[in-house]
Amino acid sequence: MIWRIRERSAFTRLTVDGQRARAGVLWCTVLLDPPNSSTPPRVAFSLGRALGPAVVRNRVRRRLRVALAAAFDAGLMPPGTYLVGARPAAATRSFNELVFDLQQLLAQLRRVSSPA
Repeated sequence: MIWRIRERSAFTRLTVDGQRARAGVLWCTVLLDPPNSSTPPRVAFSLGRALGPAVVRNRVRRRLRVALAAAFDAGLMPPGTYLVGARPAAATRSFNELVFDLQQLLAQLRRVSSPA
């Protein structure tokens, strides 16, 4: 189960305190919850008009939502607040290519946000 971000304060906290990463055609800003948190991840999408018309943006959003749910079920997404975006090239990527980019992105986020 993945929740949505709806309040402005969460976006402000992401902008100020979030860790950023890129992989393939995807980028993400994340603010992880404290360890032992039991809340599900909260996700918002930032898919601009450069990606294409609304039909294309919605298709990419649906694909990312399914891929994120699978990543959560596999234990690859720790609890936190995520803002996920895509570059225009994401519109031409297949679902499997988006899943691969997402897996790379989540691996990079784990490296960036883990204490040194």
